[in-house]
Amino acid sequence: VRIKPSNPTKATVHFFYGDTDNRDSQPNGMFQGIADISDRNATGGLLWALGDNRRTLGVLAGNVSTSGFQETGYYELDSLLNLVKKEDKKTIGYIRDKVSIPKNVVTVDEASVLVIDDKDRRWRLPMGSEDFREKTENGAMRICREVATERDLFNCSGTFFELPAENADGFAKIRPVSSHNMQIHDYASYRGLFVLTGIQSDYSGDSGHIIQSADGKAKIWAGTIDDLWKLGKPVGVGGPWKNTQVKANQPSDPYLIGFYDKKSIKISNHSNETVTYKIEVEPIGHGPWMTYKDVTLKGGEDYNYNFPENFQSRWIRLVANKDVKASAWLEYK
Repeated sequence: VRIKPSNPTKATVHFFYGDTDNRDSQPNGMFQGIADISDRNATGGLLWALGDNRRTLGVLAGNVSTSGFQETGYYELDSLLNLVKKEDKKTIGYIRDKVSIPKNVVTVDEASVLVIDDKDRRWRLPMGSEDFREKTENGAMRICREVATERDLFNCSGTFFELPAENADGFAKIRPVSSHNMQIHDYASYRGLFVLTGIQSDYSGDSGHIIQSADGKAKIWAGTIDDLWKLGKPVGVGGPWKNTQVKANQPSDPYLIGFYDKKSIKISNHSNETVTYKIEVEPIGHGPWMTYKDVTLKGGEDYNYNFPENFQSRWIRLVANKDVKASAWLEYK
C-alpha cells in the first residue's frame, strides 16, 4: 500500500487492522471454582517460582477475607503438579517480605481507575463491579506481574490487560484481554503454566484445572496464559470526569477506549451555562490527538452518543471551553 498526494502536503497516514470480537461475557467452564469477587472468603496464596535449581513453585497459602490475608501454611508445586506442604522458614520469610502484594498501586475514584506511570503520565482505565474497589486498594489482589519475557499482565478492577514493557511505551500501549468477576489473589508463570490463586474456600469439585494439597488448605488454578482470552470479552464503565470541576481548555486525562466493543458516551453539563465539549481521540498510543466531535450543551443538558462499529482509537479525552462541573461517562458492552 502506498499513498500519492496530488499536491505537496504534510500528512499522517495510519492503518489499523482489527477483527470482530465474537466472545460473550461468560467465562469458559475451565474457570469453575475460582472465587467470585462478591465472596467474603477465598483460598489465596502468594506465588514465587523458586531459584537455586529447585524447579518448584512456592505457594504461601492463606485465607483471603475482608480482614486481609491470613497465612495457613507453605506449600510447593512440583513438576508432577503435586501441591505438597513444606517447612522452609527462609523461603517463607522471603515470599512474605519480597512477594507480598503492594497497596495503593492504583487509585480508583468515582470516575475510573487512575494510573500514574514511571514517567508521571496519567492514564484512566474502565472499572468493573464496585466490589473490586476495596480489594484493589487494600492489596487483596495482585495488580501487575511479568508472566513471560517482556510480557506483563495487569489485572485491575475486573479486567486483565496486556502491559508492554516501559521500553515499548508501557501504559500508552496497554490492551484489554478479558473481563471477569473473579477474586484473583495472585498469579504467576511456572514451567509454561499460568497459575493463579483465589479459589472458593469450600470448593470440592473435580475441575481438571484446580490442584489442591492433601490437607485442603492450599488450592491453585493452573492453565495457560492464552486461556485468559476465554474469560470473557472486555467490558467496563467509567470515564475521565464524574461530577468533576473542569478547567477551561485543559484536556482531561486520557481514558482507554481501544479494543472494546459497543461503545457509548454520555456527557453531562452540570452548570447553568452553555459549554462546548471537544471529544478528542488518539489512535496509536503516542499522539497526536485529533478532534473527533464538538458537542455544545446548554446548562443542565446531557448528550448521549453511540460510537459506530467501525470507530477505532486507543485513547479518548475531552476538553471544555469554559470552567464547568461536568461528567463524561463511557460504557463498553
